[in-house]
Amino acid sequence: MKHQLITFVIVCLLLSGVTTVLAKANNAEPEIAWQPSTAAIYEQAKQQNKLVFLDLTAEWCQFCKKMDETTYRDAEVVAYINEHFLAVRVSDEGAGDLIEHYRRHARPGTVMLNADGIEILHKRGYLKPKLMLWMMMAVVQNPSPEAHK
Repeated sequence: MKHQLITFVIVCLLLSGVTTVLAKANNAEPEIAWQPSTAAIYEQAKQQNKLVFLDLTAEWCQFCKKMDETTYRDAEVVAYINEHFLAVRVSDEGAGDLIEHYRRHARPGTVMLNADGIEILHKRGYLKPKLMLWMMMAVVQNPSPEAHK
């Protein structure tokens, strides 16, 4: 009887641990599907019928870190970016065509482009989640660069 009780307790503990792990996995924070920073991103955007979203960032930038902690963790923002954009993080510490092109721009910077690489909207500075969401919705609704000047 004692052996059965010990076995029962061990099984309960194991099941409790599995349940906890599964609960945490189901409640995981959504993440932006960042793509590599390459010129091929535009061809990929054409194939997937999406726009391109650039996050201009730098290791030294405190407001970039704040955007990572707030705006880019907001479930609505993350879902909208993943649904309508190919997201690319352009960091000063990296290399590549996009990084070289945007190296002189302010950090943080948010740039939305069409699949031809034409800039639709460019905003400098920290953006709160709601403002980011509204901007993205406006660009998706009307991706004409003239509409956002």
